[in-house]
Amino acid sequence: MKTLKEMMILIAKGFIIGIAFVIPGVSGGTLAIYLGVYKKLLHSIGNIFKEFKESILFLAPLFFGVAISIVALAKLFGILLEWNSFIVIGFFIGLILGGVKQIYVETKGEKLNVASILSFVFSFALIIVLIIFGKVRATAGVETIDISFGNIILVFFLGLIASATMIVPGISGSALLIVLGFYTAIVSNVVGNLLDFSNLAYNLEILIPFLLGAAAGIIIVSRLIEYVLKHFKVQTYYAILGFIIASMIAMFYEIRDPATGVDFTAQTPIYQDVFGYIGANLWVFFVGILALILGFFASKQLSKIESREEETE
Repeated sequence: MKTLKEMMILIAKGFIIGIAFVIPGVSGGTLAIYLGVYKKLLHSIGNIFKEFKESILFLAPLFFGVAISIVALAKLFGILLEWNSFIVIGFFIGLILGGVKQIYVETKGEKLNVASILSFVFSFALIIVLIIFGKVRATAGVETIDISFGNIILVFFLGLIASATMIVPGISGSALLIVLGFYTAIVSNVVGNLLDFSNLAYNLEILIPFLLGAAAGIIIVSRLIEYVLKHFKVQTYYAILGFIIASMIAMFYEIRDPATGVDFTAQTPIYQDVFGYIGANLWVFFVGILALILGFFASKQLSKIESREEETE
């Protein structure tokens, strides 16, 4: 039986992981690795029926923290992204950058081979292709989803895909929803307004199939990743490194100019004129760099705390 302190720590870690669902480009899997719960998360989900009690005692507080984070922060981060995504996303790029060394440490002592290099190149290239596809597709996204049988099935599969990408380190479910054009309709207008009881029926009609799809995606992908980590450890971690490094590039492409629109998804990405944006927003640039540095050192502290916990155990 877990102590109250252990439960609160798991809730807190779940809260941090839940942020990944809200911030485009941030991966829940990456944060789970940095927080030291990734392997246990995969094992608990993949063996939930075999080790039901132990798995539930771990997953319940963790996902409770995730749920609190999503409900509490979806609206807040939506407002912050609309206000200035350069600063907000800059912090999370720093957070992810600060934990890259921790992923590399997992392969320490193992010989680098061609298969590992190819794993890195393939995963890195996959994210870059997704970025290119998203920019070519260039959609503003839909605001609402009409309730019909076909759309309910669509929402189920969106939940499955989004949750699956959040389990894979370096791939962001929220960024993928933006690429597919459903971020505003699901995250901003449903999850962000979950406490708006005037639209409760509509919100539940979207949220329930999305969560069912998310549960299915998490179970399927967690078992797959646990298998490859067990049998192809080095290659898998190099693939994860490729995903994570490429995800920081993907996050940069999600930074937008708030002067060009009210809604985040309607704002113009700054990559179209980076130097013009920096020249017109020098204070934002310097605050964004400070936010990146802050995120980097916050990640290093998380790694140190987790290392001390592992030594204690």
